[in-house]
Amino acid sequence: MDNLLECVPAELCCLVQLTEINLNNNKVSSLPPVLGRLSNLRKLYLARNNLYELPEGISGCKSLRILDVAGNLLTMFPTDFGFLALEELLCEGNSLVHAELMTSVQEIEVLSLKELAAREVLMEKRNQCSVVHRTLPLYPELVSMLSQWGWCAVCHKPFLTTWLECVQFVNLKIDMGMKRNLTVPVRAVLCSYTCFNEKGHSYYGIASTV
Repeated sequence: MDNLLECVPAELCCLVQLTEINLNNNKVSSLPPVLGRLSNLRKLYLARNNLYELPEGISGCKSLRILDVAGNLLTMFPTDFGFLALEELLCEGNSLVHAELMTSVQEIEVLSLKELAAREVLMEKRNQCSVVHRTLPLYPELVSMLSQWGWCAVCHKPFLTTWLECVQFVNLKIDMGMKRNLTVPVRAVLCSYTCFNEKGHSYYGIASTV
């Protein structure tokens, strides 16, 4: 803590026995995508840095109990944030988004042939008995392209490039079992406006105002 660090090396995440990291009062703007490898990490202090986001996959930190991200530039938390077994979250002093109900001006979208094919392949890939599942490893370029797939929070189907970034508001006490009664925004991705316009879900679109 209290240095002029601007980045955190990915090699730090090879120290899988770490139980505490204190990077308070630095200039860190991003964290390694492989942070989730630190499955024994219990305390993570990142207060007063320049973080715009936390890495997806942070739920791999299964032992994490205290997370301090106060005084950063966060607007929301990653998609798997709700799977953390946190006991304490400090997040004051960020630019967290707020709920404002809006209707969508777009009802449907026209998907490219590439996207339609990718979604079919991703669905078939889940079936271990399918021809696609067995033969896909023979096409490394295709595997590499499909590695960037996402998972729709509404219909729970995979997609490749067409997605809508949304936010869900999670109550720390009700939804995550913490003592603190605070609601925070958590990132979610949807595969289409069709899913976004479905009734009954709790996801908001993200809009910027000038």
